[in-house]
Amino acid sequence: MRRIIILSIFLISQALFGQLDSLVNTYSSNGSKLVEDSIFRIDSIINQKFSIYKNLDIDSVQIKSILSETEEKWYQLSEYQLLRLILISNKYKWPSDSLIKIIHGKQSGYFRDSLILWLEEGGIAGDERKRMKLIESNQYQIITEAYNYFGNISEIDLSLRWYAIVISDEGITKIFNVNPQIILSQFPLNPGELEFDIRHNRDFGSHFLFGCPIAIDTGYIGVNDPSIPSFYPGKSFTFFQNNNADRLTLNAMGAVLSNGICGSIENYSLIVTISPDGEENNDLSQDIGPSLVDTINNCVPELFWYGDLLGDKISDALFLQKIDNGLRLILFLSDPSPQDKIWIKSAEWILSNKPLKEESLSY
Repeated sequence: MRRIIILSIFLISQALFGQLDSLVNTYSSNGSKLVEDSIFRIDSIINQKFSIYKNLDIDSVQIKSILSETEEKWYQLSEYQLLRLILISNKYKWPSDSLIKIIHGKQSGYFRDSLILWLEEGGIAGDERKRMKLIESNQYQIITEAYNYFGNISEIDLSLRWYAIVISDEGITKIFNVNPQIILSQFPLNPGELEFDIRHNRDFGSHFLFGCPIAIDTGYIGVNDPSIPSFYPGKSFTFFQNNNADRLTLNAMGAVLSNGICGSIENYSLIVTISPDGEENNDLSQDIGPSLVDTINNCVPELFWYGDLLGDKISDALFLQKIDNGLRLILFLSDPSPQDKIWIKSAEWILSNKPLKEESLSY
């Protein structure tokens, strides 16, 4: 009995890799370069032919029309599956025998085809490329839990992945997965106006909610200094970094004209500086002042929160600013910023004491 089983396994493997040898001989030259004029029959009824070229995007092939001479079975791959694996091997320089073994070990049908598609897109490297594109797209949002919110709730993108940033009394910051909940307020403050309560599905409060196009790590992310300052000219602050090698600082500059946090300064600058490896001669600096203080929003900002949201070991920052009849929150992220910048303005949230015509959530 054991001999019969061993013989059966041997015959299956021979048949499988015999398929591959046959296809390699048909669709490749010298075992490495695909023959660019190889013809694949795709419709036996109308005898139509399709040319498979070396750099052809596999997704453009009409898979449903392709008729392989050997259909996929639990013990063998179809010729079209093998052809796709040959193309993958040629494109990414991955060993074809290893690809065959991996795919053959999966359940026939969806499991094999979905894995082949993932490999065609680059596998793990392809996933990372997609992730970086999403990060660089700068499509983020911030909201806060609120009652009787006046703004346009249609701007809140619930298709994003949402996280609650929670800070303990000791300043310990943690991130949790949440689902935002937007509920029509039972007791509106302004009769005739649509007002909403913004909450989430967990049983704890949050410092703010962060909407992100990618999944991020949850749990502990750092400690916030409870004595976070308002950035009047002359004020400076050094961030606590998870990556202790890089020193990140904020310095406010400008002329103070009078007492008060609004309309009392001119030529305002807020300089963020990073010193890689703690060496000042390699400093990179950026003025984010114009993104915070202008002719409309002229109140001194304060640092509402800081920490590394997306995991690049550089602190991100959320600023709070008083505006006419409300508050404004502005988020700066390091991950989607250009190479010559430290941060980029990524999201904005406005809480007003009265209805506004327009509310902005993202930048």
